[in-house]
Amino acid sequence: MSSPSVSPRKRGRPREFDLDAATAALEHALWSRGFRATNVEELAAEAGLSLSSLYSAFGSKQGVLDAALVRYESDMNAVIAALESAQRGLPDIARFLRLVGAVLEDDASPRGCFMVNTMVEVGDTIPEVRDRVMAYRRRIEGALKSALERAEEIGDIEAGSAQDRARLIQAALFGVFAASRAGDTAAAAHALRAISRELRRWAPARPGSGDAKKATAVGRPATRRRVP
Repeated sequence: MSSPSVSPRKRGRPREFDLDAATAALEHALWSRGFRATNVEELAAEAGLSLSSLYSAFGSKQGVLDAALVRYESDMNAVIAALESAQRGLPDIARFLRLVGAVLEDDASPRGCFMVNTMVEVGDTIPEVRDRVMAYRRRIEGALKSALERAEEIGDIEAGSAQDRARLIQAALFGVFAASRAGDTAAAAHALRAISRELRRWAPARPGSGDAKKATAVGRPATRRRVP
């Protein structure tokens, strides 16, 4: 029995194109050029569709954006889920930052983060898009907080600091994405390295490390850097 929330498909000629491939092409177009700067004729050409096929599959230009954002979220799901179920704490966040860096350095990938780009461009003018982007932001912050709470449990950071640190990392990451979107790849890379360095400063000194040796030399325990 079909779900009552899904409208039955209208009868007619069967679809003669790969919907996922078309959505991937549309996602790339919108991520690269932006929603307002790309008209429906360009979107149809990018996906190799006629205008009638585009409207039949997605309903409207906003429908194209919705489908592209859903696909982007799906692609990011495994990465975010790994943070949400983090077992190592700080190393899991470090891995997440490396994945972000790999995307930013990939010449085949559009600049910035598709969600952040969309939030900046149209987030306040299209309620459905605003709600989706805000939910995505909350999920990223929550995933970072989960990993940092694990770091608290391990003893790598001070108890009660996970929320502030999660917000700090997310704000810094959004700055990285903004620099990338603006074409300043050097600034984006520098900012991402700065986040990674800060993350390493949060980790406690281990026996045999340089920090532990320095602390022993002055007769006091090594201390951890607190969140500003």
